[in-house]
Amino acid sequence: MRRYTLDISDRKFVIDVQELAADRFEVFVGDESYEVTLSGDENLAEAAITPGLQPRSAAGQRASTASTVARVRKEPSSTPAASPAPRKAAGGAGGKGALTAPMPGVILEVCVKAGDQIERGQQVAILDAMKMHNVIGAPRAGTVAEVFVVAGQNVDHGDAIIKFKED
Repeated sequence: MRRYTLDISDRKFVIDVQELAADRFEVFVGDESYEVTLSGDENLAEAAITPGLQPRSAAGQRASTASTVARVRKEPSSTPAASPAPRKAAGGAGGKGALTAPMPGVILEVCVKAGDQIERGQQVAILDAMKMHNVIGAPRAGTVAEVFVVAGQNVDHGDAIIKFKED
């Protein structure tokens, strides 16, 4: 589940979003709950949303600011052959069209290679963070231009995992 806190015209809105499938979400706004189907998405030039990360409180309640919890959606498939020496993108960001690590950890498996056509939500990699296996899913459909990581590699928050070909 991901929590977004929005300040709009001096009003604060807290929105929790739970992914049910690649194109279906349950959205909570205050006491209201909505099931939402994504009918289209596109990347806008220079648009980026990067919520902050904050752990749950000791009492187990959700934190009051943005929070990210990854969950494993399916078992990993056999590991495709990875290039022997992927390079880390300059500054760790990978530039426009890059999928970056949502948190620091160790890449356990890379599930795509350069040239692969992938769909939104498709498993790209598995990241081990604090003994939890987190599936990193594709934020959009497209073609993989470059893979920056290999299994066993340490990554920091914001390090590039893959880069999409520009459409």
